[in-house]
Amino acid sequence: MPLSLSKQTKKSCQYSFFRAIIPQDLQEHFCGTTGFQLSVNGVSDDEVQILCLKLKQLTKSIFAEIRVGMNSLDLDAVKNILRIEVRKQIKHTQHFALGTNVFDNVKKSKSIQNVSSQETKMLQDLSGENVKEYESLLDEKLEGILTSLEIDIDTTDTNYKNLRRKFIQLYLLRFDWIRTLINQTEHFDENDFRKEVDAKLGLLLFPELQPVIENYAPEPVAPYLAAPLTTLQSTSISKCIEIFIDEKKQGNSRWDDIREKTELEIRTGLNLLIEGFGDVPIGKITKDNAYALKSHIMNFPKNRTRSEKYKDKDLHQLSKMNIPKKDRIHPTTINKHLGNLSSFMMWGLNNGYCDTNPFAKMKIKQKTSARDQRDRLTEKEIKELFSKKNYLQYTNVKPDRYFAYWVPLIAIFSGMRANEICALYLDNIRKIKGNHREGRWCIDIVEEIKRPDKRLKNTASRRIVPLHDTLIELGFVDFINLLKQDKNRNRVFEELNYREGTYARRISRFWNDKYLPVLNIKTSKNGFHSLRHTVIDTLKQKGIEPHFINELVGQSQGNIALDRYGKGYNPDIIYNKCLKKLVYETSNARGIDFLALKVDWKKIIVLDK
Repeated sequence: MPLSLSKQTKKSCQYSFFRAIIPQDLQEHFCGTTGFQLSVNGVSDDEVQILCLKLKQLTKSIFAEIRVGMNSLDLDAVKNILRIEVRKQIKHTQHFALGTNVFDNVKKSKSIQNVSSQETKMLQDLSGENVKEYESLLDEKLEGILTSLEIDIDTTDTNYKNLRRKFIQLYLLRFDWIRTLINQTEHFDENDFRKEVDAKLGLLLFPELQPVIENYAPEPVAPYLAAPLTTLQSTSISKCIEIFIDEKKQGNSRWDDIREKTELEIRTGLNLLIEGFGDVPIGKITKDNAYALKSHIMNFPKNRTRSEKYKDKDLHQLSKMNIPKKDRIHPTTINKHLGNLSSFMMWGLNNGYCDTNPFAKMKIKQKTSARDQRDRLTEKEIKELFSKKNYLQYTNVKPDRYFAYWVPLIAIFSGMRANEICALYLDNIRKIKGNHREGRWCIDIVEEIKRPDKRLKNTASRRIVPLHDTLIELGFVDFINLLKQDKNRNRVFEELNYREGTYARRISRFWNDKYLPVLNIKTSKNGFHSLRHTVIDTLKQKGIEPHFINELVGQSQGNIALDRYGKGYNPDIIYNKCLKKLVYETSNARGIDFLALKVDWKKIIVLDK
């Protein structure tokens, strides 16, 4: 996919554009457009290359999303295409033959000569160097066919090359068929043509036309028993799950050193195999089993283990219930389960525990894009959520509820993830020198070996986040200094317990299950994570460059040069580029009054004397 930065000159002025060429197989999705360009004329010379790199990554991502639904060209697809082509060639043959006056020997002879000339020309085209040109023309036809069937096009694939060769053989057979119909030497119906195709192509496209061969050999006692399972294939599902998880923990796969929460999610999905079919040998799991389990998963209710209505029901009981669509799990969750099952069976296939991956390509298509699956909070909702009468009443600030007050405020003024905030230690909040003479108060988000409970989501999550002025004015630094006076205290929010790889369960339940619903703000598309979305979208709408936003919230830059090389931005740069501009207003110049939430922490924090 050629992408470039170009300049156009008009009336002695130069205009910079980002230009992208749309791949041929995707052009129909863009109404035949072959490319597009975007003006980057308003961007400074220092930033234009970074912006173009980001646009390149985004464009590639869009093209990849379009291709997600495309299928691969397998043998079954080749056979289906050839069956259709055989029907077309039979119709072409009949059309040509019926257009010939078989009662006029002169015209009949000319038609046969014409057919022979066409055959000779085609054979010449297929000889020597000419074959490349002929294959190129045939590729154009095949591209149209495969694109219409949403099949991915790879001209280097052996199935594709086989399909192209079979097309050539069909075209050559057509000449004989035409001569046969013109000469009318014998009865020759359509099925005779199809039998000849099977004989010449060797693909058994029309098995129903094959002669039935009587078998007089003695019938075996159990004629349809499948081949016996090997020793590895006889391993129980539960044992395979343990081996699979253990390999992940040892770093033998791309899930190096997985977290407890991730392990729980994987186990939950894989245990559905046992719940559905029993702890049978893994080699017995078939495609039919996979389809049955997929249908059960698609009918699963939300919060299955917590809902009084569903928590005592097993998989089979749930499958018989008519669960309302609004109560079912989200398509993203369905795909997460199917993805884990597919990864597990692929591991089994690669390690000899099974001879197929029955869950391959089973994920369901989602109608919404990733950005539309979560809602940001509107300014009106932010004002309601952080109003003094609501916030102070429901957060109920006291020694065992510091988290309820501070965690949402930190999130809305930093974009940090819930567990990144909840897992903070007191020494993670400190002054860090930048361009600022006295240093700037920052949150140091770092994974520490001596603190195994502190885990980062990915390498991009390692960063320095300057404190927003509003947090300082609300007394967060004073709050931290007061807590530090307790020599036995290490973490900021010690009232939160570590469970299933996270400290964030309590704040999520407070925010999602109590606070948002009581204010009638809760929807299926918002939650605590919406605070992070709100920060990102607010900065985006203010025109902040994406690489600064990514640095603030701990997302990959999507570019190896920016992700791998060089240190993170100076804290003062992130403060000036992002946090200084992170302002929430209900209307122009009417900011939301967060300072009304200020409390006297000296009266709330009781220290042991």
